Amino acid sequence: MTREEIEKCWKDPRNRRWGGLYYCKADPRAIVPRRLKWMGWTVNAARPSAIPILLFLAAILAVPALIATANGVGSSAVRAIGAASIALVCLICAYLSSRTE
Repeated sequence: MTREEIEKCWKDPRNRRWGGLYYCKADPRAIVPRRLKWMGWTVNAARPSAIPILLFLAAILAVPALIATANGVGSSAVRAIGAASIALVCLICAYLSSRTE
């Protein structure tokens, strides 16, 4: 699909279900921008790859902080690790939502 076709699918209100959940089989992206793009990203529920990607992103958020806490790292370091994990998840989501494959 071209970028224009993907954008047309994303803007189509018929592809929003159950109070805003994005569901479009034609859109190849598993992670898409929310309706208001400044609010972040959401999943394309029509893509089977969305669930493993969500689990991977949750692991990126949780595992480093859990390991640091288990090793007795100070709370400020755990917060810094959490902030770095959030930044990494944002970068991954931005990359995945911009792909047109």
